[in-house]
Amino acid sequence: MTDSADVFWTQLQSAWGSDTFESLSLTGPKPADAGEVRKYQLRPVEINGERLLQWTAIDVRKRQTHQNFTADESWEKLRQLFGPCFTSGHLRTAGEETQLRWSKGTRLQRKVTARKTPAAPQIRSHNQTKQYLFPEGTPASFLVATDIMLPDGRVKKSRYRKFRQINRFAEFIYDLREHFPTDRPVRVVDYGCGKSYLTFAVRSLLVDRLGLQVDMLGLDSNPDVIASCEQVCQQLNWSDIRFRTADIATAELEGPIDLAIWLHACDTATDEAIARSMAVEAGLILAVPCCQHELHHQLQQAEAAPLLRHGILRERLASLVTDALRAQLVEANGYKTQVVEFIDLEHTAKNVLLRAVRSNSTQEQRDQARAEFAALKQSFQVQQFRLEERLQALQQPKPS
Repeated sequence: MTDSADVFWTQLQSAWGSDTFESLSLTGPKPADAGEVRKYQLRPVEINGERLLQWTAIDVRKRQTHQNFTADESWEKLRQLFGPCFTSGHLRTAGEETQLRWSKGTRLQRKVTARKTPAAPQIRSHNQTKQYLFPEGTPASFLVATDIMLPDGRVKKSRYRKFRQINRFAEFIYDLREHFPTDRPVRVVDYGCGKSYLTFAVRSLLVDRLGLQVDMLGLDSNPDVIASCEQVCQQLNWSDIRFRTADIATAELEGPIDLAIWLHACDTATDEAIARSMAVEAGLILAVPCCQHELHHQLQQAEAAPLLRHGILRERLASLVTDALRAQLVEANGYKTQVVEFIDLEHTAKNVLLRAVRSNSTQEQRDQARAEFAALKQSFQVQQFRLEERLQALQQPKPS
């Protein structure tokens, strides 16, 4: 049958609005107008809770590229392409299939057939369904106060990365819940707390979810940041968190500390925090390192020469060796240590978390860890290692 284009646009938008849209393909390219693209395929996808249309462009070499657009953006793009650049189309909805063809570029022919087995379209989700400890849709006071979540529980689009980081870190702590004392407040230190997203998340998890009491300290060298954190605390009416302007290396700390945390403490700041935590015998240490430059120019190994001669590979190898040495040295000081993935690589290449639990390891186990530390250090001809130096300094007896 022959129809006006208006009927097609009404059909298309109605299918989208009623969630019956399944796919649309554009074929029959006009070489002078369509360029190298020979076909477009459109499918619904869901990303961060938003329903979008994924455009797959297939070129003359059958290479595929993907882009995601809103419905309004897609309708505008379709009007520019379908007719002027592509002459044929195939619309598939839950109950019908429609063949489309432009006749002489002025009239759109439509042939509609009912599907033998009508079915609702499947929307492909780019975000696996995940039960977060702080789920979207359920307002969390600290997430609202820190501008990550709206009062109705929706996460701001620009804050999804931080939202996932917070939940991922909370999961690690929740998995270690059996290590927390129940007969006294859990003592927590956040080194380089910044805007204290993690500090507030940990407090909410321990108090609101696990029913524990806490005594928390957030440290940061920026007094303006500390003032902002204190303001949020007052807004939340939380009196069990203290903030202090201080450097990690010189901050006054008293044990016992049950949990020491920090996120992306740059370069040797991570070493300072690890050393200070072990000096007061912290029960749990969770650290996400950031940039690591200490070993960049120290690494030397003949067998690794092909790696070391390329700057980007040297940088990555230096980060790996740094974290491996840290883990071994922490293990040598009486902790059970793991280096695990923090968040997906799509968010950041620096995605490791050092998790250490104080253990009753034997002297033999500690000696073995120290021997492995020394062997790795020697194999790459590392002359100086900040964490080792800081531990030695902190273990020296104080002058009377």
